Amino acid sequence: MTDLQFSIDIAAPPARVWDCMFDPLAYRDWTRAFCEGSYFEGHWATGHRLRFLDPQGFGMEAVVDEATPHTRLSLRLVGELQDGRPVADSPLHQHPARETYTFTPAPGGGTHLAVQLQAWNDGFLAFLNDTWPRALQRLQALAESTH
Repeated sequence: MTDLQFSIDIAAPPARVWDCMFDPLAYRDWTRAFCEGSYFEGHWATGHRLRFLDPQGFGMEAVVDEATPHTRLSLRLVGELQDGRPVADSPLHQHPARETYTFTPAPGGGTHLAVQLQAWNDGFLAFLNDTWPRALQRLQALAESTH
């Protein structure tokens, strides 16, 4: 696995950025960079499971290891989904990947959002390096639009 890091400064308080990132409708908007129609099922709370899906039912399953509202969210990716069902031989069963989102207050009432994730070296690195910055720019526009 390869560790990737992305960050962005957003002119909105951490609570606003958090709400835009994890609200079901806003999530569908900013994650279009990854796949049009992306959505999630579940709750962004410690110990809960989440499913990240595209309209065809492909995606990932995760466990929330830590959810400290407006401060930090840590996920453990534990499986892949195909047609909405777990993939039996997913390498994530043996070697879960991690994603961490850190929301740090910035001067002037803004937020520095840092994203750390682990990715398999299976051809998705270029995709992630291209799409994460675009997704964060869209999240920035959403959070700043109603601030």
